[in-house]
This record gives sequence, C-alpha cells and structure tokens, in this order.
Amino acid sequence: MAQALIRKLNDATLADYRAAAQEKGRSLEAELREVLERNRPRRVLTPAEREALAKRLGANRDMGSDSTPFIREVRERRFAP
Repeated sequence: MAQALIRKLNDATLADYRAAAQEKGRSLEAELREVLERNRPRRVLTPAEREALAKRLGANRDMGSDSTPFIREVRERRFAP
C-alpha cells in the first residue's frame, strides 16, 4: 500500500480528527484513511469507455419484457387475505 506524508497541518484540524477518531473508537490513521477514501475524486471516463460501458450494461437487459404480470402476481400474494 502507498503512503503519504502531509506537512504543515493546522493543529486544530488534527485535534478535531483525533477527537473524531476517539469518539468512533479507532486510531487517527484509520479515521484519516476513511476520510480520504470517502472523499476521493472519481476518474472521469473517456467517451470510448462510456460507450463500452453503456453497451455492456445494455446487453444485460431484456428490453422486450413486460413486468406487469409479475407485479400483479406479487401484489395479489402480498394483499391476499
């Protein structure tokens, strides 16, 4: 796994993260790792990647099926006396 060193952090900021970590019962390292993962920037797909993804997702769908009979059956079972 990679490592990063962050210099010149504000003391109050670090104290806030330490307090948050302690409240959650985990280490400062675990708290910071969670914050970084949760807020990490997402890579933007290229047009070719988007097109390939759309084709892959579209191939998994049966666009001709009508779900009405299935929905009626589920509703009848759910609300039957």
